[in-house]
Amino acid sequence: MDGEAAVINGFFTFRVFLVGAILLAYPRISRKGLMFGTYLGERHSEGASAGKLMRSWDIGCAVVMGVSLLIGWGISLSGQPIRGNLTGTAVLLLLSPALYVWTYRKARRQVPPTVARQAKQASASLEVDESPGDHFAAVALVVCLLVALGSAAHATLSFEALPDRIPTLANLVGLGDEVADKSIITVLLVPTFNLVLSPFFALMALLIARAKRSLRGGSGGRSAEAQVAFRRAYSHLWSGFALFVCLLLTVTSLAMISVARGETGRSSGIVLVCISVAMILYAGFSLFRLMKRFGQGGSRLEIGSAEAPLTGALADNARWILGVMYVDRTDSSLMVESRFGLGYTFNFGNPVAIALNAVYLSAILGLVVLTLLEFGVL
Repeated sequence: MDGEAAVINGFFTFRVFLVGAILLAYPRISRKGLMFGTYLGERHSEGASAGKLMRSWDIGCAVVMGVSLLIGWGISLSGQPIRGNLTGTAVLLLLSPALYVWTYRKARRQVPPTVARQAKQASASLEVDESPGDHFAAVALVVCLLVALGSAAHATLSFEALPDRIPTLANLVGLGDEVADKSIITVLLVPTFNLVLSPFFALMALLIARAKRSLRGGSGGRSAEAQVAFRRAYSHLWSGFALFVCLLLTVTSLAMISVARGETGRSSGIVLVCISVAMILYAGFSLFRLMKRFGQGGSRLEIGSAEAPLTGALADNARWILGVMYVDRTDSSLMVESRFGLGYTFNFGNPVAIALNAVYLSAILGLVVLTLLEFGVL
């Protein structure tokens, strides 16, 4: 095996084990009573049948990883490492959702009859209130909008003074000497991404700060306090990430224009790398802190109330598609707590939530298509 094939296979193997680790851990990040996007009840979720279900998931994950590695390495050893990498990754991405759906259906068959009746109780309905995270999120949204607009205006005003060929991002960080023809797309692409991404992340932080909280029945104020603390911390994570993205894309746009005009050298690439590393460390540390200190929905802070049953929408299996997509046309909320993993999800029964996702995805898809067209990929 030559050096290039070894590197390709090394990255492929790392990818498989990384995805496998996420698959093993993700269902375990959940509120008590919930398993694989299904509410089984607090007692049943810790019973023998639930334990057997989790063990079957672990075995299934190991099988998916093994099959992906065998196929990928097999094709690679036949002299086609790139095809082996792509095929093995495709197998991994296809088998993983299939395994989840299979496990989810097994979990649904374990739901006790009492759960459906319990979900109709109103003692722990989803509630909306003010959150301390509102202020930081609102400030981040305004800052991201103003800075992104300023970056776009600067790029527009600098367009005429730029040479016919401008540096690419790879050129900027010292990974090559590639340049691209000057055009509206090449000059305004980064500021436009900034105008789409950073305000959206800040808007997500604001929506999270105002998301409905799901309380446990009969738990008094401790469950509510845990929810508020988790929601505030999670909103702050998104607000900080939005500001990091805005900073990174703004500096990138300014640096590309400055280097193109011969005003600075490639030293700006070091700044971009430092910002990127700081952003990754911030996101990683914040997520670890959320899992370690709070747990999903503040479950680690629900001391004395974790035994109380969930009620309302989070416990109503009928309102969740495959346990991951919340759909309730009678609920006016935009966001509710996810059933597993960290954070919140949209209420896809709300037309505003559907429109918001459609606009955002259309904007991202449009920018990606423009990028591919500009550089001759399409």
